[in-house]
Amino acid sequence: MLGTEVEVSVQGTTGWRAARIDRRVLAEIERLEQVLSAYRPGSELERFKRGEVARVSAELSAVLALALEWQQRSAGTFTTSSGVLTALWQEAARLGQPPSTDALADAVDRAASPGYALIDGVAVRSGDCTGLNLNAFAKGWIVDRALGLERLRSRSTTVAVNAGGDLACAGPQPTLVSIENPLRPYDNEPPITRIALRDAAIATSGRSRRGVRVGSTWYSHIIDPRTALPVDHTASISVVAPDAATADVVATIAGVLAPQDAVERVTELGFAAFVVSPNGGVLSNEAWAALEQRVPAAGAP
Repeated sequence: MLGTEVEVSVQGTTGWRAARIDRRVLAEIERLEQVLSAYRPGSELERFKRGEVARVSAELSAVLALALEWQQRSAGTFTTSSGVLTALWQEAARLGQPPSTDALADAVDRAASPGYALIDGVAVRSGDCTGLNLNAFAKGWIVDRALGLERLRSRSTTVAVNAGGDLACAGPQPTLVSIENPLRPYDNEPPITRIALRDAAIATSGRSRRGVRVGSTWYSHIIDPRTALPVDHTASISVVAPDAATADVVATIAGVLAPQDAVERVTELGFAAFVVSPNGGVLSNEAWAALEQRVPAAGAP
């Protein structure tokens, strides 16, 4: 689902009750995927981009409104039209050479335009929506809504939903989250750190598993909308926020900044941050330190 693996974990109940929670959560994710998926040509989002939706649903309008709000708040570090940037570098990979200066400038201009506007709270197309891409936002939003089905249902059950690095949890028990070492992304590699979450969410963005090869050079999939250039100064960034949609978009915004600037920006917004630089150095803030758990050394019990 959502172009990635989705995992639902349940603490505090077992058997048919746990199975029922799992089914409800996955059913809601599948329903919302029909609205917001960029991987399904028939989703409402994709039909909206093609101009085939007469009136946008309340759910799609809500996501488009939030994404537009974050684009306006981000000072250019987040765009709703990231598909323009991705397509630029996919074409570069096909041709085997980086984009020209003119192509980069054109992509920056196109990415700055959302291609839609809000009229009385309803999203309407106002231009070219070809590059509209909500992948850095919609996945977290869907996780939040799926988890919301289980909030307050039981005071003893903890539910966590993890969709490819966007994880949200709700309930009385802490959920332990391990952070992968982006410089050694192997299944048998111990985590670089881990944290305990309770009624919160985390999003991690890194360059180790995704990107493009242009000629002999590997480029990150994280692209700065201000320059249309891939970012190479951050190996990964993790952000903890009250909900997955916020964690997702803040990780995207901070992910194009230099490590120290990224941590400062996330701190200003009031969230926890953990950044790994390309040389293996780590930076974090006090909010992250309050969540961190000791990771045993290799071979320790």
